[in-house]
Amino acid sequence: MALNSILIIPTILLNAIAIITILKFSQLNSKPCYFIILVQSVIDLAVGVFGFPLFLVFLASGIGKFSNCIVATLAFQTTTIPVGISTITLSAMTLERYIAILHPYAYSAKVTKKRLLIYVGSGAVMLFSLFFPSLVIQKLIAVYGTISITLVFFFTVFAYTRIYLVARKLARSQNQLHDAAGKENITRKKLFFREIKLAKSCFIVVVCFCILCFLPTAFLVTFYKYLDKFEYLVFLIWIGTLSLLNSSVNSLIFFWTKTMLRKQAVKMINSMSA
Repeated sequence: MALNSILIIPTILLNAIAIITILKFSQLNSKPCYFIILVQSVIDLAVGVFGFPLFLVFLASGIGKFSNCIVATLAFQTTTIPVGISTITLSAMTLERYIAILHPYAYSAKVTKKRLLIYVGSGAVMLFSLFFPSLVIQKLIAVYGTISITLVFFFTVFAYTRIYLVARKLARSQNQLHDAAGKENITRKKLFFREIKLAKSCFIVVVCFCILCFLPTAFLVTFYKYLDKFEYLVFLIWIGTLSLLNSSVNSLIFFWTKTMLRKQAVKMINSMSA
């Protein structure tokens, strides 16, 4: 409980700074790649405001009656919504990077903030429509979650594999930057390398998300038959904690890997403290 209580502060603070920074500076807000970060930060902020407190309530109500797994199951359910929506958002982030690098000429027409928002919103509505029935029919959310995670996993592997192959091919031809092709070709390649750098940061976010949210759940699903009720409860609590922790980790990765976002955030904080 202590760890979850402490994590509320950085989760709210880091995501609030990211949201305000992106909204304040038009050079960030106007770009789809930063807009999807804004959407993810709003989701992570909601986790800090609502997710962690609800999780703490369920943990407090379960103290002293570890033999009852109903409380633990409800606590685990509070993490399924933010994890589910984050899965949708990160898949949108992957799609945005895939089109930007593999289909750059179609990027401006196909990737807009409105389309990204519709994509995330549609997935969120579908998730909410299945959440309450899943409280009665547990297998429903399990089946839906398995199908969704499998599709997102294979798409993510496919997208970043293609991006990697394109980046490797471009790196091999980097020695030709100073050929007689002219400054226009050099500028185009530099911009392309910038897009690939943004894809690297998105890939790090996706990998950390899988490690914190999916791997512990996969372990529990595989070995839950060998656990007693107490051990099952402990695993559920840690899975919930790690899933909610991801909301802080996302912001740290965004600020660490995206120089423009970090510089603008520092500039904003300095102007507020001056």
